Amino acid sequence: MSNFKLRLRAHFLVLLQTVLSVFLATQSPQVFAINERTDCALSDIPQRVYGANPVVSYLLVAMAPEKMVGWNFPPPAQAKGIFPDRVFELPVLGGWFGQGQTPNFEQLIATKPELVILSGATVHTDRQVMIQKMGMPVCHLQLDQLSDYPHALRSLGQWLGKTERGERLAQHFEQLLSQQSALLDLLKTRNIPLKTVYYAQDPNGLASECRGSIHAETLPWAGAINPHQCPAEQAKQSRFGKVSINLEQLLSYNPDAIVTQEKAFYDQVYHLSAWRGLKAVQNQQVFFAPQIPFRWLDRPPSFLRLLAAQWLMQKLYPQVPEIAALDTVAQTQRFFADFFSIDLSAAQAHHLLKGLSS
Repeated sequence: MSNFKLRLRAHFLVLLQTVLSVFLATQSPQVFAINERTDCALSDIPQRVYGANPVVSYLLVAMAPEKMVGWNFPPPAQAKGIFPDRVFELPVLGGWFGQGQTPNFEQLIATKPELVILSGATVHTDRQVMIQKMGMPVCHLQLDQLSDYPHALRSLGQWLGKTERGERLAQHFEQLLSQQSALLDLLKTRNIPLKTVYYAQDPNGLASECRGSIHAETLPWAGAINPHQCPAEQAKQSRFGKVSINLEQLLSYNPDAIVTQEKAFYDQVYHLSAWRGLKAVQNQQVFFAPQIPFRWLDRPPSFLRLLAAQWLMQKLYPQVPEIAALDTVAQTQRFFADFFSIDLSAAQAHHLLKGLSS
């Protein structure tokens, strides 16, 4: 194809996307919003599947990595040896995951997906409606809360012709949810004061999540209270999250503990003079979340948040015998065997639980 034709094609695609964007923006959201249900009518079992955001893509890695056609962003390097080798060769297609991100539609069409899976977990589905207008087969998974995952896993298993696997993963997830719920009830029954935990983001630690944000759901599941409350309109403004906080606010919160997945912040927090007044720093209660094969705590807010809740709860309440007795190494081994089809040794699982800073 000549350079002129390539340029003409590129200009046409840009024009098409612009026209579609303007058209959809002027329409009633009640007319064009994607129906947020997990039923999905498919004539055949799809063999080529695209996940429209990282939450869905990581779920596809667990359920059917051989069916994936591409990534939203490059897969994490630390996933090598856990994800199948073939997935690292897939193209980066982009997706909807906040801050105006959209897929590369030309590349996406070229992969010939037989199913596109959307989720409003991090970007509302009314912003993703363009993909339906391009004639691609679309199904939707509700993944707003950890409690949504058992149903989502069963639905995904049915869509992809992996009903038995979907059921096994759903049951495993339900068992962990039940376990965490029982431990939370135990804290309540024994009148054990819940600890406040600040979720530190960005290299300087001065970004966090509003209480109730999908990105901070690990905290209440771990028996922690997020001290950062936001006005209702701010909390609902964006599912991308990550709001700035100043040091004065943080000092006023004076949390019992701090959790982060920012290595640059974790490596310096005990040396920052401005943070030394915090009891979390004074008591050595700053925790670095596990990040293999990808971040457990958040970004994306995936199914690994449930393991993160178990890990964090044990850090926060070691004095509670039932929590201290949790065999997180064995549970991590079992989870990775079920969800990633990888057998970890006890030493490997222990290393994962210590995070990448170890």
